[in-house]
Amino acid sequence: MSIKIVVFGAAGGTGRNIVEQGLSRGYPVTAFIHKKRGLEGLAGLSTVTGDVLNRDDVEKAVANQDAVISALGAGKVSFYGTKNIVDAMKKAGVRRLIVESAYGAGDSAKELPVLNRLIVRDLLLRSQFRAKDLMESYVEKSDLEWTIVRPPRLTDGPRRGNYRAGDRIRLDILSGISRADVAEFMLRQVEDIEFVRREPSVAY
Repeated sequence: MSIKIVVFGAAGGTGRNIVEQGLSRGYPVTAFIHKKRGLEGLAGLSTVTGDVLNRDDVEKAVANQDAVISALGAGKVSFYGTKNIVDAMKKAGVRRLIVESAYGAGDSAKELPVLNRLIVRDLLLRSQFRAKDLMESYVEKSDLEWTIVRPPRLTDGPRRGNYRAGDRIRLDILSGISRADVAEFMLRQVEDIEFVRREPSVAY
């Protein structure tokens, strides 16, 4: 039986790629979205319209799924939306969760070059990374079978399929990866147990 997947943040850059690639692999995919704009014409796609900050909407989307993939954006949606997802999964008995975060969040902050950490993470993008930190902590404290994916700079380039992934891969200020390849890696985690309860970075 095919694994049923619900995708949060489905209309975003990474999320759209997850949806399209998931469908092409034959997964029954449900997209959780505010509006259907941008996802029309995708054969086989199911949708649930709602607000990720509304617990009832999230519970409706998670029910009867086998795995959850979250590509939510930054800000309060990242933390509060993910909190609702985790809580809904516990209630529904859904175990597998793959979450997109960012390189520099959580304990990977100490791996950033000093100027990146002080200027970008702790000053320019302080609130965004704070939300990512809180999100990661909430996921890690759950008993779910989670994987937190930490890409560096995201691009809209094509899917290459030849990227590096690991807990402590070497990255620098120029490191990046396309959203299409992040999506591919996240989809691989649906059935791959290598990175369960780990926080891999993924980059070229």
